[in-house]
Amino acid sequence: MPVSTALASHARSPTPDDRPIKRVKLEEVEERCQVEQEMALPIEFVKAYEHELEYRNQLVLAPMVRTGSCKMSRLLSLYYGAGLVWSPEVVDKAIIGSERIVNPETGVITYTKGQGPIFSTHPLEKPYLVFQIGSSDPELALKAAQTVQQDVAGIDLNCGCPKPFSRVSPLNHETHSGMGAALLSTPDLLLEILRKLLGNIPLPISCKIRLLPTQPDTLTLVARILRTGIRNLTVHCRTRDMRPRERALWERLGEIVALGQRRNVPVICNGDGDGWANWNTIRDQTGADSVMIARAAERNPSVFLPSGPRCNVTEVVPKLLKLSQYTNNPWGNTKFLLSQFRPSSAPISTLSKQQKKDAQEAVSRSKSLEEVASQLGVELSGGKELLEEIEAKLADRPSRDAFQQRDRAVEEGRVMDEGRVMDEGRVMDEVPESTAQSRVDGFEVGVGQAQAELGR
Repeated sequence: MPVSTALASHARSPTPDDRPIKRVKLEEVEERCQVEQEMALPIEFVKAYEHELEYRNQLVLAPMVRTGSCKMSRLLSLYYGAGLVWSPEVVDKAIIGSERIVNPETGVITYTKGQGPIFSTHPLEKPYLVFQIGSSDPELALKAAQTVQQDVAGIDLNCGCPKPFSRVSPLNHETHSGMGAALLSTPDLLLEILRKLLGNIPLPISCKIRLLPTQPDTLTLVARILRTGIRNLTVHCRTRDMRPRERALWERLGEIVALGQRRNVPVICNGDGDGWANWNTIRDQTGADSVMIARAAERNPSVFLPSGPRCNVTEVVPKLLKLSQYTNNPWGNTKFLLSQFRPSSAPISTLSKQQKKDAQEAVSRSKSLEEVASQLGVELSGGKELLEEIEAKLADRPSRDAFQQRDRAVEEGRVMDEGRVMDEGRVMDEVPESTAQSRVDGFEVGVGQAQAELGR
């Protein structure tokens, strides 16, 4: 037998274990080709807007249930440097048909129905406010956007909320099912909603998604979304089934950012963004254009400051109480916000451990705005003047690039950050017991006041 024939006869035949590997690689190649084919197609909606939003080089406030439903938290975030602020997710049918009421004294705009307020805002935040819609129906999404478009600067479609109320409602399966992260499983419907908004709303349209289980599937979906003509894509770097305690998958964002760059669409990173060290790391590792902040801002809205946060108890809380009193914010919502605030640590706070404990107990015990103000020694007058101060600060921002401002603060020696602890190489804030449940159940996206309606 010739040597070549002998060698051939002893060559290892493919085993069953080899075939799946080859098949997977072939599928990956096909999926990559699909991405490239999608990226080669023209943009579906090429639009120019009278007021373009700056999504790049920003720290932005995430859509958050209860916290984000309050205009005070958004106003304070803007005061301290947030580039943009998202409303909480509001379900389409919750806002459609609501009555718009303007308070002539404070300027507060409230959308309300029989069960109470659905969404409220203040004119000062309009140039920076992105209204997030929860929908699984293009027509309803359009009607919801048209309802509020005069009071917001942009519309965002929620494609990332994993909460059950976004997937299936206990009230009406046909009305509310398929929203949020469920849209990731129905990409054609997701795209139809975006197209309906892009074709009819005179404001920048964006959407917020989560990662799919596999990277090729994620990239294919992203390529299709980018082709519609949206102005921004926010990516929560976890899959739908991941919990907030699980490490965000920043390593998967770089390829998404690269696709965004090819379409000139900014990509915002959401997930594990806690403190300037993390925000800079996210940008360095992923190339993300901006970072979306949720829990850190919920605990202290002044985290947006380039020079570092301010003391919650002595500076932030008094401002919150003044705004609450002036705008007649419901006490229940104000107390919830206060309960999420965490007393600042050294070196930005000089309060003793007992003083911090006393402040937390005062919030817990108080049954009214006046009572908590008295307990904390805060004078409630001055809310109108504070709004005027916020207006002046927004009109006189030195730069819209948050990261340049941070670099400048570092160079000038103006930085004072809180102490941090390390967790798997990432800088993490310690979480007080009062927010433990919020962390377990607190996905960054919610339905604001509409959540109560769906839960009945």
